[in-house]
Amino acid sequence: MITLARRIRQCDGFTFNELLVSMNLIAVAVLGYSISSISVTRQQVVSSNSTVAIHLAQDKLEELQARVLLTDIDLCPDAGDHAISAKHGMAGIFDRCWKVFPSSLDANLKQIEVTVSWHDYEPHQVTLTALTYISDP
Repeated sequence: MITLARRIRQCDGFTFNELLVSMNLIAVAVLGYSISSISVTRQQVVSSNSTVAIHLAQDKLEELQARVLLTDIDLCPDAGDHAISAKHGMAGIFDRCWKVFPSSLDANLKQIEVTVSWHDYEPHQVTLTALTYISDP
């Protein structure tokens, strides 16, 4: 008959297989958490860049609408502003182009389209469009 003290000594600790299984479970949990953290970080970068792109497009749209003489022009996609950022004087990841053309709705209306494109993890593009009334000269 096995005594109680001898039985306790035989059951000391964990087996090697139990340790390997528990380490794998912990590794899978940490890996899952880190993958979700990377995904959240990427989405935050895309959201932030989208906000900057919308502001850059709005700025150019308002600048074009404020002009007294608005001539037809098409600078998309090759011309326009390249490597711009939200901070003045710094190179950035954004390219901005614009088109001004007569609207099909009325002879005194001009349609303005401003497109901002960039590439972070994949290519993105934002386009804002506005109609502007042009008075007869």
